[in-house]
Amino acid sequence: MRSDGQKGGRPNMADFLVEGKTGHYPIVYVRGFTPNKGSREDAFYDAYYGFAETSVEKRQTLPRHEDGVTPWYQEPELFEGQLIRFLKEEGYADATNGGLALATRNKDNPARSLFISRFYDTDVLSGNPRDIIDHAADLQKLVCEKIPKQLKEAGVNLGTDDKDYRVILIAHSMGGLVARCFLQNLLPHAGQDPERWVHRLVTIATPHRGIELDAVPDALEEVLMGGLNALDSAIFRPRRMRDYLKLPADTDLADLNGKFAPEKCFCLIGSDHENYSVAFGVARRGVGTHSDGLVKQSNAYIKGAYFANVHRAHSGRRGIVNSFESYQNIRRFLFGDTKVSLTMEDVKLKTPVPPHNITAFYDVEFSLSVRGTGVFLHQRRQNPCENAMRYERTGDEFCSPKTKETVSIIPLHTAFMDTRLQRRGESWSHFSLGFRISEHQVRDGFLWDHEYPERTIYSETLEVRVGNEDATSDAILVEYRWLSDNKPWQPATIDVKDGRSAIPLRDAQTFGGTLQIRYEPWGANPASEDSTDTNFIAAILNG
Repeated sequence: MRSDGQKGGRPNMADFLVEGKTGHYPIVYVRGFTPNKGSREDAFYDAYYGFAETSVEKRQTLPRHEDGVTPWYQEPELFEGQLIRFLKEEGYADATNGGLALATRNKDNPARSLFISRFYDTDVLSGNPRDIIDHAADLQKLVCEKIPKQLKEAGVNLGTDDKDYRVILIAHSMGGLVARCFLQNLLPHAGQDPERWVHRLVTIATPHRGIELDAVPDALEEVLMGGLNALDSAIFRPRRMRDYLKLPADTDLADLNGKFAPEKCFCLIGSDHENYSVAFGVARRGVGTHSDGLVKQSNAYIKGAYFANVHRAHSGRRGIVNSFESYQNIRRFLFGDTKVSLTMEDVKLKTPVPPHNITAFYDVEFSLSVRGTGVFLHQRRQNPCENAMRYERTGDEFCSPKTKETVSIIPLHTAFMDTRLQRRGESWSHFSLGFRISEHQVRDGFLWDHEYPERTIYSETLEVRVGNEDATSDAILVEYRWLSDNKPWQPATIDVKDGRSAIPLRDAQTFGGTLQIRYEPWGANPASEDSTDTNFIAAILNG
């Protein structure tokens, strides 16, 4: 955005403004862990520290006859990487090698720019691997000194005392801990308010609760990671993490400890442990399933933050960083205009209550996709993700496996929408929601228990669209249809007072309830502390 400064020639201090109203602050990428000299050098020789990696996937398509005989049903789908997508779709400028000056000459706003925290450069050039606090100090210098200096030299007005300036941090793996050390340790120690410098934090497959080797005995794990510090892995042990994150002994490792608002954070959680890079096969086997191959799903979130589960591996060809799912989630969280909270309420089981010697438990699965993306932006599935929401049974109701308290509300997800992303010429945004509930029964035995095969008691796909075909009306309509019904679109009732839509679950003899969809404005300024926003993470991950 240009101000009223001069319109030609050399830029002055009033040429450009920080675009705080739309949330398009400078983006800083913070990379993950490199365990040895070779991997550090690989990072050093990559100008973008891995954040420009691309991916190619196979997708189903209409049959083609390349040879005139044999039909093909697949084609390659290219994703050029999230960094390149931000350049193309959100108008960001690459700050590398004079990129800000080029943006200025092209009349583009250099405040909307991308930077890389290249904290491993010093380690490689000096031949001396440094501590995570040193890496956080490099990030601090970049965010608090180098970037504002470069922006002002490029003609950006950062406001009085630079008060309009902030950055967005996007961090992979250990990079999220570097960012947290910067926010929770270094800035407070310097008497600085972290929210003065950082607008939002996105972490991708970050071990916020450390790395655990579930397939390794605890004593051996402590020797390998704590005592021997194999591959510098001690930085992921609780004692060391509490040190550089400045957390008291009784505080959850995933807690920001009041230093930064968790509602300004978004965590991407991976679940594809099988496709983690072959080079790290030993780590994959040690960590076990219920992970992205390196980080357990239950360890990959910040307490109180928003999140999405994507079926991607920690890195590699099917890695979470270079995935279209991750980019779509991040883009909507950073620049979307609507927050959508999804819950199933008044849930009732209608199947017969098992005999007293049979215990029944249930896996509740949910997936969300947006038309035009071709991918699941969020999915909780037992197969293949191993992350279904699990409940037990009390009478006709679900109950928590831990507390045994009855559950009438099942939190599903909090998603973000961007109405700008509607397809050209269309007046609706379309979403597909998948539901599946499976019942498992285990009969008590004298020497061993016997588990019966699981059975699906509910499986439906709901399509929801938001918009209005009447171009002259400002009213927003919500309509839905169950794909197993041969019925037209039906209007969803909207409670104007609290912005909720109630959609009855498709009638079944086994399960019933209501889908509640709550819509709230979302923009550059996240919810305040007195917001009515619901935090679902504890209920979903902890049962």
